[in-house]
Amino acid sequence: MIHRGVVVEIENSNAKIAVGGGQGCNACASKESCVSITGTRPEEKIIVTENLLGVKEGDIVELELPVTITMQIIFVTFILPVALLITGYFIMLEGGATQGAIGAVSGLVVGMILAISMNRSMGKKASFKMRMTKVLARCSEEEVSG
Repeated sequence: MIHRGVVVEIENSNAKIAVGGGQGCNACASKESCVSITGTRPEEKIIVTENLLGVKEGDIVELELPVTITMQIIFVTFILPVALLITGYFIMLEGGATQGAIGAVSGLVVGMILAISMNRSMGKKASFKMRMTKVLARCSEEEVSG
């Protein structure tokens, strides 16, 4: 998963980067498609990441979440609840269609609870955070002060 954003603040060894709205929209190649689909600009989200590239305020950067991490998040968020829905259905199916439906709903609820808790726990790990991969444009001193 790749995002583009604008560095809005440097604090210690971290950079705060605006993506998905506000200044971040100006750096995105598909900004017009977001507006045409939703009718509004997305809200700005601030991502804090380690400043390994020595960026400064106003620089446009590319952020990436590795594919393996993205796939793990997709599995936990979507595949796990659906798999538990199907499992719950087949476990309870011997009791009839109603029992099968109850098993499916129960499996889905358990899957959603697991997905939420696992996503929260993964979000706290450093390996599941976005990283700056490259600087797309440097901001000049005149642009920062102007």
